[in-house]
Amino acid sequence: LAPRARGLIGIASLEGSGIFVSQKRSMASSNVSATTLPTDADVVVVGGGSLGMSTLFHLQKKGLSAVLLERNQLTSGTTWHSAGMLWRLRPSDIDIELHGYTREMCMRLEEETGISSWTENGGLFIANNDERFEEYKRLAETGKYFGIESSILKPSEINDVHPLLRTDDTVGAMYSPSDGTIDPSGIVNAYAKAAKKIGARVFERTGVGSVETTPSSNPQTPNASVIQSVTTTSGHTIRTPVVINACGAWANELAS
Repeated sequence: LAPRARGLIGIASLEGSGIFVSQKRSMASSNVSATTLPTDADVVVVGGGSLGMSTLFHLQKKGLSAVLLERNQLTSGTTWHSAGMLWRLRPSDIDIELHGYTREMCMRLEEETGISSWTENGGLFIANNDERFEEYKRLAETGKYFGIESSILKPSEINDVHPLLRTDDTVGAMYSPSDGTIDPSGIVNAYAKAAKKIGARVFERTGVGSVETTPSSNPQTPNASVIQSVTTTSGHTIRTPVVINACGAWANELAS
């Protein structure tokens, strides 16, 4: 949900040779007239789910001219039925930082747009064996470095957090009060509203029909192609050097 500069570069692993691997969503007819669509863009994001909309917002915020195309409606793919659970204590430091940033963005976007997406209901992690309990203890220690509050609980203390749980077969638990859930439709619509405020353009019911490329002139990548433009299913062409495939389960459809 929260691409950072490092992650965005990772989407285009061939960027250094002037190549950007594209990701398109589906191929549906467009209800948006061709006169509404731009003729040029620094980057075209394809796919109106949480990753696509977050990417659009962050790229536009970096000063690029960003356009998003979605063949149906925003969140109509796999995003809308996502569980949206976010727990802040993770084995990877990068995951912890990304989850923390995502949480902050949910709250920041609500203040900016009035669209709520974050519910801070806490996370309770139950250990039924010593190995899992030790893992939770390590996560709690890691959290101290990042300033994330948590508590290691004895079985007798678990019911103070969740009275309905049976605890006679537990070894202990970890409670992380700042965990929560993200409403997937809410966060996408909040990102969309914020992105449009800073100049990004979003086109729903606009499918991608093709991505035009030319052979790479880079001798280090002789078999690669360089993106020139995107053509929608309505026949409108947008000249762009960068296409980001944020199509989720439909990514291979665009990539092919």
